[in-house]
Amino acid sequence: MSNTKHESRLSDVLRAYMRAHGLTQHSEMAKVLGVDRTLVSKYLSGTRVCRDVDQLRRFAEAMDLPPETFGLISPSDVAQAERDEAVTEWRLVRQTLNRNRHALTAAAARLYWDVIPIEGTTCITRPGWLAPNPVDLETIELGFDADAPDPEINGGEVESEAYRPPRPNGDRYSRYSQAVRAIAQPALFENRTSYRLLDVDFSAAGGRMGFGLTTYFDMVDVCEVLAHETSSVWISKQRSRFDIEELPFRRRVGDLFDPRRRAILPSINTLTIRRGSEGDTFFLHRRGTGSVTLAAGLTHIIPAGVFQPAAIGQANISRDFSLWRNMLREFSEEFLDAPEHDGSSGTPVNYDVEPFRTLTEGRQAGKVRAWCFGVGLDPLAPAGEILTTVVVDADVFDAAFPTIAPRNAEGELYPSDAGTVGIGWTDSNVRQALYREPLAAAAAACISLTWKHRDVLLPG
Repeated sequence: MSNTKHESRLSDVLRAYMRAHGLTQHSEMAKVLGVDRTLVSKYLSGTRVCRDVDQLRRFAEAMDLPPETFGLISPSDVAQAERDEAVTEWRLVRQTLNRNRHALTAAAARLYWDVIPIEGTTCITRPGWLAPNPVDLETIELGFDADAPDPEINGGEVESEAYRPPRPNGDRYSRYSQAVRAIAQPALFENRTSYRLLDVDFSAAGGRMGFGLTTYFDMVDVCEVLAHETSSVWISKQRSRFDIEELPFRRRVGDLFDPRRRAILPSINTLTIRRGSEGDTFFLHRRGTGSVTLAAGLTHIIPAGVFQPAAIGQANISRDFSLWRNMLREFSEEFLDAPEHDGSSGTPVNYDVEPFRTLTEGRQAGKVRAWCFGVGLDPLAPAGEILTTVVVDADVFDAAFPTIAPRNAEGELYPSDAGTVGIGWTDSNVRQALYREPLAAAAAACISLTWKHRDVLLPG
């Protein structure tokens, strides 16, 4: 076969990038690439072709795309070019998703008229999922069903095909998690055994939740497809409103609150408040776009983590089936940047070491108070959100966390206010967080509910 002179796909990629990121002016694209606007105009019109390999590599780096994006193709390799284009489009939509989750969550919330928005936030719930008043964590009853039937939706449905790009051999990835792992894997992405929510009942008398088992990727295969699909339509609509009829996979999933339809794998989201003589404070956390899957690029409360056992084996599944123990591990990982209990070992966690011991003893002494509001959903990626607040007296907090890590594996903490530890729990700071920060839906719900019930949670 004779050699054919190849041309770069620069103009096509530039158009796709501008479309995905909402750029309408050539000058905006020029700023991304670090070149003159007139050069971008020539690339887009085709009057200028870039054959400088080093320049193409710089362009790829500026757009956060692999250098292979601008690989040379021949007429005989059209199929491969189409696969490359599909993967590039998928990657750009996922970039848009992770960089615009706050706006996309608001757009997804508008799709549901028959749900209950939590205190003006984008976090949604339904009757029986949210208690009228905060519930002491100790009073919540947990049930376990090891034989629960599999959910009806697993992410391999025909409606999700458009969001599962082709493999190098041309076959589509059978699950979205496979595509994430192969194309855009975040730093923390492990398929761990997790507790699957089966039943919820919160009332003035207390709370009850039933669980079975699932895996982290079972959730990703449905929830992140819902988010990806929303991002794709949002791009095509140029960030204007759209209808649920334009989202075939979301329509297939149906009722987001039906645990029979899909695996609901909740995270436990905890607003931590330190009670000190200088005033109450709280903590916020910027989650890295390349570090995590859920709530990537958003501001979150701390700690927050998926409800799952810390080690493999039936004994550990039973031993770690505790909201408090899950929260303890997240406190350690996120405030102290301690190594994550990644669930790959059969060795159980020792809950008698620090900071677990200090926090648990403080709770027994009434100096640590843990509350739960109920369960909500992020409408964009509805994995499930258990909403909690923990109030810690300053002496216990400082003993448990003598040095707070400014960064951890999932992102970085907001700096403390001058002269104290944390951010002042004031109406102006709460308002700033709720209306100025790109808060995760669960974070906004916890902050708003805690402020609403502050006379109960923070008496005096």
